Amino acid sequence: MSDFPYVYHWNRMGRKGQRCRVTARGGMNSAAVEFEDGFTAVTSRNALRKAPSPQWRLVSPAPRVAVLDLAGAGARVRRLVLAQARNTAAVQTVAIYCGDDCMAVVYFGRHGWRRTEMALSIAPAARQHMRRLVRMAQLTLFAMAETHLIVARIRSNNHAGQRMAMLVGFHAHGNFEPGVWILRKGRHECDPESRRRCQESGGRTEGPAGGGE
Repeated sequence: MSDFPYVYHWNRMGRKGQRCRVTARGGMNSAAVEFEDGFTAVTSRNALRKAPSPQWRLVSPAPRVAVLDLAGAGARVRRLVLAQARNTAAVQTVAIYCGDDCMAVVYFGRHGWRRTEMALSIAPAARQHMRRLVRMAQLTLFAMAETHLIVARIRSNNHAGQRMAMLVGFHAHGNFEPGVWILRKGRHECDPESRRRCQESGGRTEGPAGGGE
């Protein structure tokens, strides 16, 4: 939720259309408000409107600034993700935005005619939007799984990433090397064998998912 959830609607004080928040409520339908630049005023609550919810959008290829913002501080990782973002012939990148904030960057790499490997960089702020991100992933990846085998690599100690993968519909696959999760057409429901493999690989976790790899 935004720290400034209201928009000043009246054409007064040169503040029309600016974001603000209510710091106190008084009598006669009045309220003390604070704007984003720190300016404060007392006004009628009739002057306030709920700010519109930020729009979700996909940008492909992902802007390099978004790729680097979510890559972390490690120089090696930053060089790697930047090289992947530049290699548009082999790697497709998609940035997921909520308003002006990048929530995640998804990488799709083709391996052969059928296998697609997926990697994900996710922002800490995306934690509160995890349900929406999971649903967006399902709508996108289920369609891709009609013709491709979607593969993700998740470290055994990345419990949040494993939980998010399970919510989307991935399954831990023991026939590949450890840490490989797959999404196949017609297998979007976790079967008992997949659950057992997930538990053996450390996929059990408590609490909400905070991100993935």
